Amino acid sequence: MKEQVLRSLERRFKFFFILIILVFAVLLARLWYLQIVHGEKHYAESLGNFGRQIRIAAPRGNIYDRHGELLVSNRFSHAVSVVPNDLLKNPEALAFLSNLLEIPAEELTGRFEKLRSSEREQYVPVKHDVSPEVIGRVLEARLDFPGVTVEKYPVRSYPLGEVAAHLFGHIGEINQEELAKMRGLGYRLGDLIGKMGLEKTYETYLRGTDGFRILQVDSVGQHLQVLEEIGFAPGQNLRLTLDLELQLEAEKALSEHLVWLRENTEYTSARSGVVLAMDPRSGAILAMVSYPRFDPNIFVGVTDQEVLAGLFQDPLRPFTNRVTREGYMPGSTFKPVTVIAALEEGVTGPNQNFICTGMDRVHGTLFKCWKQEGHGVLNLVEGLAYSCNMVLAELSREVGPEGIAKYARLLGFGSSTGLELHPLEIGGLVGDPDYKRKTRDPRWYPIETVHLSVGQGFIQVTPLQLAQAFMVIANGGKHYRPWVVQRIETVDGRVVKEFSPEVTREIHLKPSTLELVREGLEKAVSMGTARGAFWGFPLDRFPVAGKTGTAQIHGKEDFAFFASYAPADQPELVILVAVEEGGSGSLGAAPVARRLYEAYFGLKRRAAPKRELLTDEAPVEKAPEEKKAPVEKKVPVEKAPEEKKTPEEKKVPVEKAPEEKKAPEEKKAPVEKKAPVEKKAPVEKKAPEEKKAPVEKKVPVEKTPVEKKAPVDEAPVEKTPGEEVPVNESSAEETPVNESPVGEAPVEETPAE
Repeated sequence: MKEQVLRSLERRFKFFFILIILVFAVLLARLWYLQIVHGEKHYAESLGNFGRQIRIAAPRGNIYDRHGELLVSNRFSHAVSVVPNDLLKNPEALAFLSNLLEIPAEELTGRFEKLRSSEREQYVPVKHDVSPEVIGRVLEARLDFPGVTVEKYPVRSYPLGEVAAHLFGHIGEINQEELAKMRGLGYRLGDLIGKMGLEKTYETYLRGTDGFRILQVDSVGQHLQVLEEIGFAPGQNLRLTLDLELQLEAEKALSEHLVWLRENTEYTSARSGVVLAMDPRSGAILAMVSYPRFDPNIFVGVTDQEVLAGLFQDPLRPFTNRVTREGYMPGSTFKPVTVIAALEEGVTGPNQNFICTGMDRVHGTLFKCWKQEGHGVLNLVEGLAYSCNMVLAELSREVGPEGIAKYARLLGFGSSTGLELHPLEIGGLVGDPDYKRKTRDPRWYPIETVHLSVGQGFIQVTPLQLAQAFMVIANGGKHYRPWVVQRIETVDGRVVKEFSPEVTREIHLKPSTLELVREGLEKAVSMGTARGAFWGFPLDRFPVAGKTGTAQIHGKEDFAFFASYAPADQPELVILVAVEEGGSGSLGAAPVARRLYEAYFGLKRRAAPKRELLTDEAPVEKAPEEKKAPVEKKVPVEKAPEEKKTPEEKKVPVEKAPEEKKAPEEKKAPVEKKAPVEKKAPVEKKAPEEKKAPVEKKVPVEKTPVEKKAPVDEAPVEKTPGEEVPVNESSAEETPVNESPVGEAPVEETPAE
């Protein structure tokens, strides 16, 4: 019996012992959970009973160019912060703050009511970069309104102002919608975040980690002492592929040229455009300009709402990045695509000749070349160099719209290039009969194929896509993803992430195709439609290959384009220029590209353009009668002999030129004695004729000496070498004569090989 009692007691002791151990285990587990797992949270909450937490905002990372030049940084300013619960309980403090900061009381309370209860007990910034007057008023009123204070706060600084604004982007205060999405990432009301450009694209890297300060407060909220402080970690820096020197030159060249066009030409609406410079060996962006621009500093601190509203309502849309977000008809800059399609499909070759009479009928519809009297006989290289619409029209009949669209897509049109920049680029449009059937009309007209071949009609491209297409031609078929950030690094220089060239795809074109197209593009600059813009440029040392383009937009002046690369033999720079309502490509766009090439290659810049050298009145008619005429294989037979025998005859009217025997003098025709003596024809040109030809008075004397300097004015393929005003009925006309805002360029930059 006794043993049974003992055994029973023993069992009870064991039970109670185990129970006590379990109770202590549960208590210890709970203690661990509260102190270790949620210790910081409860510590902060406990401090809330007698303390206030103020965040120490971390400065954003800096942005540098490829050479380490500072582009975007920070500066410290002051922000007014409040404890929402204190303000909501004190109508007088709310009225004071609303009046001082010029923020409606309803807006302030609306912000606070959307905060979590714990956030309402901590300081929240309500206005950044406030003036010294506001700071003084707040400090004076701090005893009366304890929940209001002033704290130092880093704000963004854009020392270059409007330069590269669309690339850098800007920051702004987080809104409710953004806060709802990003609250889990540590964002709070009043935070400043990237809104567009690199600031938004690389927000997670540029944003640092905030610190905080715990303040002990008394019963009325007055600060007594700092209980604890944890410092911030600044954001990470971006090192770009951008070249600041080239960027500044691009900005200056475009803005100055727009002013020149408005003041010296009929294109008074030329106020917007694009400049893009890329490395065709890697896809790196070296310069990016979208005009008009905006100053990102207007979004920092106290924003002038009137200025901001004016920018948003501006019909020129200064916040739109035209490089990636604007779709254009590319005009003649698209012609290389059609030529590539024809060569790759085997419908033409380098030895095929074409005849341009200045116009043609396509199933009853009149289609004109920009040169009214026609180019005469040309081969494919010359057709591309002189931008002959008739050559492209003939090719388009053979290739067809599907063939043109196929190679346009292969070259990157119609889809995103992959550039990581917010807002994302648009894809553009490459139309064909199938597209038109699905979206507009089941019928596709033959004239629409011709229009497509010269970059008009159902085609819309972004400047970035156009630059990438020329990059593919320059590098032999590689599609590089455009990129602008080289690496991301910490403040002490440690590399966090590095970027490198990425080939997204490669197209395999025949070597003969690339060779012919490159030759045509190089000759377009040396003796074709861009010749005037590059007059005097050392093409022998730095050969440039390019294509002018003139897109016709209904209800507006022509849009100017120039897409190019250099050196032509070993490309290292692609430059794309587009000017809205800037006229022809040679007048409105090519001169800007020239300035960039001069800056890039370290050349001395030429004098400002003189409009009188770019008019149709310039004595371009005399250009063909030069020594090198024999080289022209396509010159009409009747003209060839004459040009050999009259190398110096710059002032004899073209209409008299064919009559070799009567050429010596217009008014001396009756003097038959000299006509038969053909050997002495040269002598007659040198003396008698120069003095007596009365026709000379009709030709501007000041232009004649310039003609003597013409580098390669061999006989043109057309009967009348003078440049013509573009004919509006044709697609993508060029205006070489008017396209040389490069000082002393003689206007005889007629397409003459």
